Amino acid sequence: MTNGNKDYEAVAQQLGREPRPFRVAARCPAGRPTVIENERRREMPTTFWLTCPSLGAQISRVEAGGGVRQAQEEVGAEVVDETHDEHLRLYGVRVAGVSSHNGRIKCLHAFTALHVAGVIPNRVAEWTLARLEGPCPDPARCPECAASPNQTE
Repeated sequence: MTNGNKDYEAVAQQLGREPRPFRVAARCPAGRPTVIENERRREMPTTFWLTCPSLGAQISRVEAGGGVRQAQEEVGAEVVDETHDEHLRLYGVRVAGVSSHNGRIKCLHAFTALHVAGVIPNRVAEWTLARLEGPCPDPARCPECAASPNQTE
């Protein structure tokens, strides 16, 4: 997968490390990468990866407050498994490498990345996004995005 130097540098900054080969799957209102699609590798079960540090931090707060368990209960096992099955059909693995059914959510970030990229819109991501402070970032983490005139409330 190829991408521009600017995207590579932005993703490296967002992740705090050199990224593996990827393509940008979604961008924020300021045009910065928000979600990347990783090159397919056996040791990398997460196909889509959320790179926006502000969005990632907000989702981490939801997870830290018991969000994974709560989402599993409120969204329901059947709906979660439908998303896993669609991801398995398209990419050969379940979301975030989960190996069994049972409506298991391993990571709200992974479900949200799929949704934000428009690849597999899903209720887990909708549930997660509804619990965030806002759709766009914290200016301390992403000043370019927060200053964007295209940012929506």
